[in-house]
Amino acid sequence: MLGPELINFTARPTPIFLEGSVAIQVAAQAAKDLGLKDGQIVQAVIAARGDMLKLVLNKRELDWPGAGRFKPGDQIELRVKVSPLGHTLVPVARAASTAVSAGPTSLSPRLLSLLHRPDQPSVLATLMRQGGLDSLLGQLGSDAAQLRLTLLHSMVRLSPEVIRRGLANSGLFGEALLGAGAVPSGLDLKQTLRALLRLLPAKSPIIGELERAVDEIEGRQLESVQAQQVREASYSFVMPFVDANPVAIEFRRGPINRLSDAADWVINLHTDSEALGELWLKTTLKSAGSIEMTMWAPRPGVAQMAENAASELEFELKRFGLTLVKLSVLNAPRPSSREGVAGSGQMVDIST
Repeated sequence: MLGPELINFTARPTPIFLEGSVAIQVAAQAAKDLGLKDGQIVQAVIAARGDMLKLVLNKRELDWPGAGRFKPGDQIELRVKVSPLGHTLVPVARAASTAVSAGPTSLSPRLLSLLHRPDQPSVLATLMRQGGLDSLLGQLGSDAAQLRLTLLHSMVRLSPEVIRRGLANSGLFGEALLGAGAVPSGLDLKQTLRALLRLLPAKSPIIGELERAVDEIEGRQLESVQAQQVREASYSFVMPFVDANPVAIEFRRGPINRLSDAADWVINLHTDSEALGELWLKTTLKSAGSIEMTMWAPRPGVAQMAENAASELEFELKRFGLTLVKLSVLNAPRPSSREGVAGSGQMVDIST
């Protein structure tokens, strides 16, 4: 199990054999979105992908000819160079670190696999489609009824308190509570999935899916801790409903800077409804209480319904002291962060 003692780790030092390594060209838009500046140092890690080694930066895999000189888990420092030809990332040599901090001195394969999980559709969202988690809970016997009330919510009764409870029971905070000496109130989603894994027969066909769902939650836990270390906030979880398909929710806030206004919060939602199809919603909450929203709805009729409901949405937000300053409804799927990227060594736009 992933525990809080494994979070604040010291990375494995990178050997010094970077001489002659090929620099990585960065697309102009990607460099702008990433905020790359001349002379800046960024870190990437070598990760195994089948029988190949990849350079992984911010969870994105880059083909790099120099990767073959390393082993999985090695960290690479890259210096940003800006020239008339554009932005490049140049590998730089550094001495092996002598700093010692709390935690293990190298990352276990388990932590490495969680830190560098490739982008993929949510296993949790698939597992918890309407009725899915309910049927799984039935295998827990007498505890199922209480767990059902704790983990399954009602879309028609959705409220800020229900969302707060969904986040609290998402599985993100179990180890943090134990580390702080607090006693968690009942099982959360990750503990429930682990309980199911213990009860199911060894050859049950759903075990692999349950294990991947646990990996997803623990990967999100690591993302949250990494964000906290740079004064950011990141919470990603899936809320299951008894009367609707699950909703994937992501809360993000940039680093807090005392010299500027409070950072914006970005809230991303995604669901796949049988009645409405796939829907994506990005909401940016400004410090002054103003809101900007972008919605992606591939079905033309659904996009039109959303545009027609804009005035009603604006009225409802005012009840909470919020002002809708912009609403964009796009009749299309939300673009993937990987779209438009091809070729060896290219960088991609990873902005929210």
